[in-house]
Amino acid sequence: MDLDPIAHPLRLAKGSHQPGSGKGCAMNAISYIHGDVRITDFPDCSARPLAAFVQVCNDLLAGPDGYLSPENSLLALELGWQTVGTADVDDAVIHAWVAELLTSPTWGVLRYAERAARYAKSTADKAVFDIAELHRAVAVGDMPSTAVWNAAERAARNACRASKPTLHVAGLYAMRAAYQSTALLNTERLETLDTVVGFALQAHMLATSDRSRWSRRKAGMGPALVELTRDAIQAWRHLAGLNSSGDIDSAAAHNVAQRISTSA
Repeated sequence: MDLDPIAHPLRLAKGSHQPGSGKGCAMNAISYIHGDVRITDFPDCSARPLAAFVQVCNDLLAGPDGYLSPENSLLALELGWQTVGTADVDDAVIHAWVAELLTSPTWGVLRYAERAARYAKSTADKAVFDIAELHRAVAVGDMPSTAVWNAAERAARNACRASKPTLHVAGLYAMRAAYQSTALLNTERLETLDTVVGFALQAHMLATSDRSRWSRRKAGMGPALVELTRDAIQAWRHLAGLNSSGDIDSAAAHNVAQRISTSA
Protein backbone atom coordinates (compact mmCIF):
# COMPACT_ATOMS: atom_id res chain seq x y z
CA MET A 1 0.00 0.00 0.00
CA ASP A 2 1.22 3.48 -0.85
CA LEU A 3 1.53 5.24 2.53
CA ASP A 4 2.22 8.75 1.30
CA PRO A 5 -1.35 9.80 0.45
CA ILE A 6 -2.69 9.03 3.93
CA ALA A 7 0.13 8.67 6.46
CA HIS A 8 0.98 12.30 7.02
CA PRO A 9 -2.50 13.87 7.47
CA LEU A 10 -3.80 10.87 9.42
CA ARG A 11 -4.29 11.56 13.14
CA LEU A 12 -6.41 9.30 15.26
CA ALA A 13 -7.11 9.72 18.98
CA LYS A 14 -7.48 7.57 22.07
CA GLY A 15 -10.89 6.72 23.48
CA SER A 16 -14.48 7.25 22.38
CA HIS A 17 -15.50 10.57 20.90
CA GLN A 18 -18.69 12.49 20.23
CA PRO A 19 -19.62 13.61 16.69
CA GLY A 20 -18.13 17.00 15.91
CA SER A 21 -15.32 16.65 18.44
CA GLY A 22 -12.68 16.53 15.73
CA LYS A 23 -11.39 13.24 17.12
CA GLY A 24 -11.89 9.59 16.29
CA CYS A 25 -10.44 6.14 16.92
CA ALA A 26 -9.63 3.61 14.21
CA MET A 27 -13.05 1.95 14.44
CA ASN A 28 -14.76 5.35 14.17
CA ALA A 29 -12.84 5.76 10.93
CA ILE A 30 -13.99 2.35 9.68
CA SER A 31 -17.57 3.25 10.64
CA TYR A 32 -17.31 6.43 8.59
CA ILE A 33 -15.70 4.70 5.61
CA HIS A 34 -18.43 2.05 5.73
CA GLY A 35 -21.07 4.77 5.50
CA ASP A 36 -22.78 4.20 8.85
CA VAL A 37 -25.47 6.78 9.58
CA ARG A 38 -24.27 6.91 13.18
CA ILE A 39 -20.50 6.83 13.61
CA THR A 40 -19.64 4.27 16.29
CA ASP A 41 -16.85 2.22 17.85
CA PHE A 42 -18.71 -0.89 16.65
CA PRO A 43 -19.58 -0.44 12.96
CA ASP A 44 -22.14 -2.79 11.46
CA CYS A 45 -19.57 -4.24 9.07
CA SER A 46 -17.26 -5.50 11.83
CA ALA A 47 -17.60 -8.26 14.41
CA ARG A 48 -17.85 -6.73 17.88
CA PRO A 49 -15.08 -8.89 19.42
CA LEU A 50 -12.64 -7.85 16.70
CA ALA A 51 -13.62 -4.18 17.02
CA ALA A 52 -12.87 -4.45 20.75
CA PHE A 53 -9.39 -5.81 20.03
CA VAL A 54 -8.70 -2.95 17.60
CA GLN A 55 -9.95 -0.34 20.07
CA VAL A 56 -7.49 -1.57 22.69
CA CYS A 57 -4.65 -1.38 20.17
CA ASN A 58 -5.75 2.09 19.12
CA ASP A 59 -5.56 3.35 22.70
CA LEU A 60 -2.27 1.64 23.52
CA LEU A 61 -0.67 3.14 20.41
CA ALA A 62 -1.63 6.69 21.42
CA GLY A 63 1.04 9.08 22.63
CA PRO A 64 1.05 11.10 25.88
CA ASP A 65 -1.13 13.75 24.20
CA GLY A 66 -3.83 11.20 23.44
CA TYR A 67 -3.19 11.17 19.69
CA LEU A 68 -1.64 8.48 17.55
CA SER A 69 1.35 9.31 15.39
CA PRO A 70 0.80 9.09 11.62
CA GLU A 71 2.57 5.73 11.55
CA ASN A 72 0.59 4.31 14.48
CA SER A 73 -2.63 5.77 13.08
CA LEU A 74 -2.06 3.88 9.88
CA LEU A 75 -1.28 0.70 11.80
CA ALA A 76 -4.49 0.94 13.84
CA LEU A 77 -6.52 1.75 10.74
CA GLU A 78 -5.11 -1.25 8.87
CA LEU A 79 -6.15 -3.49 11.77
CA GLY A 80 -9.61 -1.96 11.68
CA TRP A 81 -9.84 -2.50 7.93
CA GLN A 82 -9.19 -6.21 8.42
CA THR A 83 -12.42 -6.42 10.45
CA VAL A 84 -14.60 -5.24 7.56
CA GLY A 85 -17.05 -7.93 6.48
CA THR A 86 -16.72 -10.03 9.63
CA ALA A 87 -19.99 -9.14 11.36
CA ASP A 88 -22.44 -11.68 9.95
CA VAL A 89 -21.26 -15.19 10.83
CA ASP A 90 -22.89 -18.38 12.05
CA ASP A 91 -22.90 -19.27 15.73
CA ALA A 92 -20.56 -22.13 14.85
CA VAL A 93 -17.88 -19.61 13.88
CA ILE A 94 -18.28 -17.76 17.16
CA HIS A 95 -17.89 -20.95 19.22
CA ALA A 96 -14.86 -22.04 17.22
CA TRP A 97 -13.31 -18.59 17.65
CA VAL A 98 -13.97 -18.55 21.40
CA ALA A 99 -12.21 -21.91 21.64
CA GLU A 100 -9.19 -20.29 19.98
CA LEU A 101 -9.50 -17.22 22.22
CA LEU A 102 -9.04 -19.60 25.14
CA THR A 103 -6.43 -22.06 23.91
CA SER A 104 -4.68 -20.85 20.75
CA PRO A 105 -0.91 -21.25 21.23
CA THR A 106 -0.30 -17.82 19.67
CA TRP A 107 -3.13 -15.63 21.03
CA GLY A 108 -5.14 -17.69 23.51
CA VAL A 109 -5.32 -17.00 27.25
CA LEU A 110 -4.65 -20.57 28.41
CA ARG A 111 -0.99 -19.71 28.97
CA TYR A 112 -1.97 -17.34 31.78
CA ALA A 113 -4.11 -19.93 33.59
CA GLU A 114 -1.09 -22.23 33.47
CA ARG A 115 0.77 -19.91 35.84
CA ALA A 116 -0.95 -21.38 38.89
CA ALA A 117 1.32 -23.33 41.22
CA ARG A 118 1.52 -27.12 41.62
CA TYR A 119 -1.86 -28.88 41.63
CA ALA A 120 -3.69 -25.61 40.96
CA LYS A 121 -1.81 -25.27 37.69
CA SER A 122 -3.12 -28.52 36.24
CA THR A 123 -6.63 -27.83 37.55
CA ALA A 124 -6.83 -24.37 36.00
CA ASP A 125 -5.24 -25.56 32.78
CA LYS A 126 -7.69 -28.44 32.41
CA ALA A 127 -10.72 -26.28 33.23
CA VAL A 128 -9.95 -23.81 30.44
CA PHE A 129 -9.08 -26.55 27.97
CA ASP A 130 -12.26 -28.51 28.72
CA ILE A 131 -14.45 -25.45 28.09
CA ALA A 132 -12.66 -24.77 24.82
CA GLU A 133 -13.35 -28.36 23.74
CA LEU A 134 -17.06 -27.88 24.43
CA HIS A 135 -17.07 -24.82 22.16
CA ARG A 136 -15.30 -26.84 19.46
CA ALA A 137 -17.94 -29.54 19.78
CA VAL A 138 -20.72 -26.99 19.25
CA ALA A 139 -18.86 -25.60 16.24
CA VAL A 140 -19.03 -28.96 14.48
CA GLY A 141 -22.67 -29.58 15.41
CA ASP A 142 -22.15 -31.87 18.41
CA MET A 143 -24.05 -30.14 21.21
CA PRO A 144 -22.99 -31.18 24.74
CA SER A 145 -25.74 -31.48 27.32
CA THR A 146 -26.63 -28.67 29.69
CA ALA A 147 -25.30 -30.79 32.55
CA VAL A 148 -21.91 -31.04 30.86
CA TRP A 149 -21.77 -27.28 30.32
CA ASN A 150 -22.76 -26.61 33.92
CA ALA A 151 -20.13 -29.02 35.21
CA ALA A 152 -17.44 -27.34 33.12
CA GLU A 153 -18.48 -23.91 34.37
CA ARG A 154 -18.38 -25.08 38.01
CA ALA A 155 -14.98 -26.70 37.52
CA ALA A 156 -13.57 -23.46 36.10
CA ARG A 157 -14.99 -21.36 38.93
CA ASN A 158 -13.66 -23.79 41.53
CA ALA A 159 -10.24 -23.80 39.87
CA CYS A 160 -10.26 -20.02 39.88
CA ARG A 161 -11.02 -19.92 43.61
CA ALA A 162 -8.44 -22.57 44.41
CA SER A 163 -5.77 -20.82 42.36
CA LYS A 164 -6.26 -17.28 43.62
CA PRO A 165 -3.38 -17.29 46.12
CA THR A 166 -0.91 -18.44 43.46
CA LEU A 167 -2.39 -17.50 40.09
CA HIS A 168 -0.99 -14.48 38.27
CA VAL A 169 -3.71 -11.81 38.01
CA ALA A 170 -3.76 -12.30 34.24
CA GLY A 171 -4.61 -15.93 34.90
CA LEU A 172 -7.63 -14.91 36.95
CA TYR A 173 -8.98 -12.94 34.02
CA ALA A 174 -8.23 -15.87 31.73
CA MET A 175 -10.26 -18.15 34.00
CA ARG A 176 -13.10 -15.63 34.06
CA ALA A 177 -13.12 -15.49 30.27
CA ALA A 178 -13.40 -19.28 30.22
CA TYR A 179 -16.24 -19.76 32.67
CA GLN A 180 -18.19 -16.74 31.40
CA SER A 181 -18.03 -18.23 27.90
CA THR A 182 -20.17 -21.17 29.04
CA ALA A 183 -23.10 -18.74 29.19
CA LEU A 184 -23.04 -18.23 25.43
CA LEU A 185 -25.66 -20.97 25.09
CA ASN A 186 -28.16 -19.56 27.56
CA THR A 187 -27.97 -15.75 27.59
CA GLU A 188 -27.88 -12.81 25.22
CA ARG A 189 -25.03 -13.70 22.88
CA LEU A 190 -23.63 -10.23 22.19
CA GLU A 191 -23.61 -9.15 25.83
CA THR A 192 -21.96 -12.39 26.95
CA LEU A 193 -19.42 -12.30 24.15
CA ASP A 194 -18.50 -8.72 25.04
CA THR A 195 -17.83 -9.85 28.61
CA VAL A 196 -15.73 -12.84 27.54
CA VAL A 197 -13.61 -10.76 25.17
CA GLY A 198 -13.23 -8.03 27.80
CA PHE A 199 -11.81 -10.52 30.30
CA ALA A 200 -9.49 -11.99 27.66
CA LEU A 201 -8.18 -8.55 26.72
CA GLN A 202 -7.59 -7.75 30.39
CA ALA A 203 -5.60 -10.98 30.71
CA HIS A 204 -3.46 -10.07 27.71
CA MET A 205 -2.83 -6.52 28.89
CA LEU A 206 -1.91 -7.60 32.40
CA ALA A 207 0.34 -10.36 31.13
CA THR A 208 2.28 -8.05 28.82
CA SER A 209 2.75 -5.49 31.58
CA ASP A 210 5.96 -5.56 33.60
CA ARG A 211 4.28 -3.60 36.41
CA SER A 212 6.76 -0.80 36.07
CA ARG A 213 5.89 2.75 35.22
CA TRP A 214 2.87 3.17 32.94
CA SER A 215 4.86 4.66 30.08
CA ARG A 216 7.18 1.64 30.03
CA ARG A 217 4.30 -0.83 30.33
CA LYS A 218 2.43 0.85 27.53
CA ALA A 219 5.45 0.80 25.23
CA GLY A 220 5.68 -2.97 25.59
CA MET A 221 1.94 -3.64 25.50
CA GLY A 222 1.21 -1.88 22.19
CA PRO A 223 3.26 -4.09 19.83
CA ALA A 224 2.25 -7.25 21.71
CA LEU A 225 -1.47 -6.45 21.44
CA VAL A 226 -1.09 -5.54 17.77
CA GLU A 227 0.22 -9.02 17.00
CA LEU A 228 -2.45 -10.67 19.13
CA THR A 229 -5.09 -8.63 17.35
CA ARG A 230 -3.79 -9.66 13.93
CA ASP A 231 -3.99 -13.29 14.99
CA ALA A 232 -7.49 -12.88 16.43
CA ILE A 233 -8.79 -11.21 13.25
CA GLN A 234 -7.18 -13.74 10.93
CA ALA A 235 -8.55 -16.63 13.00
CA TRP A 236 -12.08 -15.20 12.74
CA ARG A 237 -11.76 -14.66 8.98
CA HIS A 238 -10.35 -18.15 8.47
CA LEU A 239 -13.06 -19.84 10.54
CA ALA A 240 -15.75 -17.85 8.70
CA GLY A 241 -14.30 -18.77 5.30
CA LEU A 242 -13.65 -15.13 4.44
CA ASN A 243 -10.99 -14.12 1.96
CA SER A 244 -8.31 -11.65 2.90
CA SER A 245 -9.80 -8.17 3.17
CA GLY A 246 -6.90 -6.76 1.17
CA ASP A 247 -5.41 -3.30 1.32
CA ILE A 248 -7.33 -0.43 2.79
CA ASP A 249 -8.87 2.03 0.34
CA SER A 250 -6.34 4.88 0.45
CA ALA A 251 -8.78 7.46 -0.93
CA ALA A 252 -11.40 6.58 1.69
CA ALA A 253 -8.82 6.67 4.47
CA HIS A 254 -7.53 10.04 3.29
CA ASN A 255 -11.08 11.42 3.27
CA VAL A 256 -11.93 10.23 6.77
CA ALA A 257 -8.55 11.39 8.10
CA GLN A 258 -9.36 14.91 6.98
CA ARG A 259 -12.73 14.74 8.69
CA ILE A 260 -11.52 13.50 12.07
CA SER A 261 -8.01 14.91 12.27
CA THR A 262 -7.27 17.46 14.93
CA SER A 263 -6.66 21.07 14.00
CA ALA A 264 -4.08 21.40 16.72
